[in-house]
Parts: sequence; structure tokens; C-alpha cells
Amino acid sequence: MRRAINHLGIKGTVLVTSNRKPILNYATNNSTDTSYLINSVQKSMTAAMVMHEVEKGKLNLDDLLSKYYPDVAGADSVKISNLLDMTSGLDLQYGKQLGTPGYISDEVNIKHDEKYTVFDARKLGKWHYTSVNYIYLCGILSKLEHKSYEQLFRETYIKPLKLKQTEFLWASMSKLQAVNWVPGYQLQEGRYVKVNHAVAVRDAHNELGAGSIVMSNHDLAKTIEYILHGSLLTKQSREVLFKGKAPTYYNGGLYNLKNYKAANGAGEGYYTFMRTTKGGKDMIIIQDNHTTAGQFGKMKRKVNRIMSIMLHFK
Repeated sequence: MRRAINHLGIKGTVLVTSNRKPILNYATNNSTDTSYLINSVQKSMTAAMVMHEVEKGKLNLDDLLSKYYPDVAGADSVKISNLLDMTSGLDLQYGKQLGTPGYISDEVNIKHDEKYTVFDARKLGKWHYTSVNYIYLCGILSKLEHKSYEQLFRETYIKPLKLKQTEFLWASMSKLQAVNWVPGYQLQEGRYVKVNHAVAVRDAHNELGAGSIVMSNHDLAKTIEYILHGSLLTKQSREVLFKGKAPTYYNGGLYNLKNYKAANGAGEGYYTFMRTTKGGKDMIIIQDNHTTAGQFGKMKRKVNRIMSIMLHFK
């Protein structure tokens, strides 16, 4: 398995667990406790936070978006469950990006996104991947708890799990260094160029609960296991969140494949690939801070094959 992983050509860190114990934990670059921006892998954590609000009785999956954001196009048709499953029919106007060019606040960013959100009724109930769904979920979490998304994330994951290599990308440089964070690099004209940190931080603010967290492999594995097996959610809640209505392959921020669940992150010079069986029992996490345009999809498929091989021999 190590040979197959090394053939990916990553410059980063690898963790493989079996029965929730590490069987491979090594770095081809950086170190085993290095923290990387996990990008969209964070969506699974945001989704679990939303489901926790459902458990507490503060939210219902059938609630309409209009209950919280009545000015969003199509808000009277879109349910919370649609946002979680990317079946809302929502998107941003063509050519528009999430958030403001210069970060002011989460609320200002969401106001910006409200203005440029469009709704296609023909796509309601059909899967269409866009982070705007999760931005509204972050706003709803803040409205329900009267706290920022960052505060809620720290209270839900960082503090109770005692995560040592987890932080928001917009934290001070001293805090990022304390969690062993490394900057991202992108291949340009034959050499790796460091991504502009200020730009990456702006993008992280704009992605909020969909791509703003840096984590080490260990912390990521611990968090995913907590979501799938720990006390954050009941078994019934997990079954609803991850085996919900169509499309069955994407629910709660995870791709729910036949024998395992998957999440992928890409952007700002980082790749994160997470594969896990039910309950986080067997897991592969690969992170890289050296990326090449056009390689993400190929690497994703290769990691799927490695996970399938791992399960075949168990």
C-alpha cells in the first residue's frame, strides 16, 4: 500500500488506520504533525454541526431557507436538507464569487452572497455542487446559537477533542506556526510557487464552513471518527445525515460510496483526500501542499483505488 501511495507523487503526509489504529503514518515532505488547509473536507464537519442543532430541537431538516434568509432567491422552496445534500437549485450568478473582495465580516459576506444567489427550480432536488449551500448553513448556525461559526467550531471540535494541530487559516501567523501549518504551493512554469497568503485568507473567509480550516492528519482522523462514531450525533442522526434522500452518494458533506465514505479538498495549493469505512474504523488520509493544475481528479481516482485495495485484503 505504501508503494501505491508513494506513486501518487505527493509532497506531504500520509495516515492509514485499521481498526482505528495507525498502520502507516509518515511524511514524504513536511512532518506527520503538519497542518494543511483541508478545503471542502470541512463541509462534513459543518454538516454534523447542523445535524446537532436538529438533535437539540432548534432546527428541522424540513425548515425552509426563507425562515432564516427570506431574501434569497428560491428561499420559499429550498429546505435545510437540500442545502446539506447540494440539491437546492441555488448557485451564484455567472462570474460572481463568494464573499466580498475585502473581508469585513461573515454577515457582510452572506449579505453579498444573498444579492448574487440565483435559483433554478428545475434543479431543485437534483445534485449540483456549490459551496453557497454551506455558506447559508453557517449563517443559520450563527443565528440559532448567537455565536460566530468560528466560535461554534471551536466549541464543537477543537476544545472537546483537544485538537493540537487545528486552526482557522486567518489566525495569526504565530498561532498557525504553533499548529505546524505550512503554506500551499502551486506548480507554475515548471516550479512550485507559494500561494499568496493574504489571498488565501480572503478565500478562506469567503468559504467559511466549506474551506477555512487547517488540520493535521491525526486531528482530521480524530474529528471524522468523532462525527461517524463518537458522541456528537446519535446513530439515528448519522443515518439520516449520511443516508438521506437522493442523491444517496452525497449527503452531509461526504460522498457515500458502496463500501466507504469519501471527502476531497483542493485549493490554495493544497490537496486533502479522506477515505473511511463506516464509523471511521479504517481510514486513509493523504494531504499535500504542492499542487499541479489538472491533477486533482486523477489523484482522487487513484486514492479511491488504493482504498478499494485496502478493503479487499481486510
